[in-house]
Amino acid sequence: MNDKRHYFCVYEASAKAPNFSYMRYFITFSYDGTNYHGWQVQPNADSVQARLNDALTKLLPEPTECVGAGRTDTGVHASMMVAHFDTTQNLDVEAFAFRLNRIVPADIAIEKVERVEDKMHARFDAKRRTYHYFVYSKKNPYRRHYANRLPYVPDYDLMNEAAKLLLEVEDFTSF
Repeated sequence: MNDKRHYFCVYEASAKAPNFSYMRYFITFSYDGTNYHGWQVQPNADSVQARLNDALTKLLPEPTECVGAGRTDTGVHASMMVAHFDTTQNLDVEAFAFRLNRIVPADIAIEKVERVEDKMHARFDAKRRTYHYFVYSKKNPYRRHYANRLPYVPDYDLMNEAAKLLLEVEDFTSF
């Protein structure tokens, strides 16, 4: 069996288990989601996670998959996203970030790679998530991928009044 991800299922119970020591790394990056069907790997569509997994697997001597801090939908951008991956390699993080940036598409930018504790998790150890929604009312072709065009000028005072209701909510688990 060539797939190293399944290696532990192959050896017999009486054999000694191989001594692999995996190290965990966080990648901080951004992306323009215009050309992607969201963050998460899709069976028949391109995704940011798929592109990052491909780049990691090209640079590391083992098939490598990353886990993101969250997910985005089709066409959504991320100005700062974190993902983690595990490898047996002790990486020079600055050189690895440089090399990773050289092979990911131009619409994905690696800010940094850093070694973290093995139990750190990009999704479950995130301290906060911030979402920004941009709208505009005057047609502008340069904004079409980065903001939602409204056919009218919204009543911002009314919107701010309604937003105050969110300050009364403490349980956002459904989000």
